[in-house]
Amino acid sequence: MAHPQKVVQPSDLPVRKSHSQVVTVTGGTLVFVAGMTSRSEKDATPVHSGDMRSQIRQVCENIGRALRAVGADFSDVVKTTTFTTDVEEYHRVSDERFKYFKRDLPTSALIGVKRLAHPDLMIEIEAMAVIPADRAK
Repeated sequence: MAHPQKVVQPSDLPVRKSHSQVVTVTGGTLVFVAGMTSRSEKDATPVHSGDMRSQIRQVCENIGRALRAVGADFSDVVKTTTFTTDVEEYHRVSDERFKYFKRDLPTSALIGVKRLAHPDLMIEIEAMAVIPADRAK
């Protein structure tokens, strides 16, 4: 079965290397991943205080765990929303997320915020994915 998502880059919109402009979905199972932060998988305490690159890595590892729990992976993600306390630092190290989001990049929004749930947290990412019907659990 073909993947239920299709990336569209309208010719009259600027092409972005950081995300896709439009993703269409037909069929499949929707997956909503709550905002993931840089918390230890062992005891949920914040980790990597002051290190945006390491926090992005931890957040993506946590998203990966959530996706695997339902039979999905990063290629199934169609949308992300990123909240950060430091937009400039995020842009400086955002290449870290391309180690996880490799092809058919999801649509994306980046939002600067004053603070997240804990003062040591610098980034939070929520995700929406679509699992093809033949892989849905």
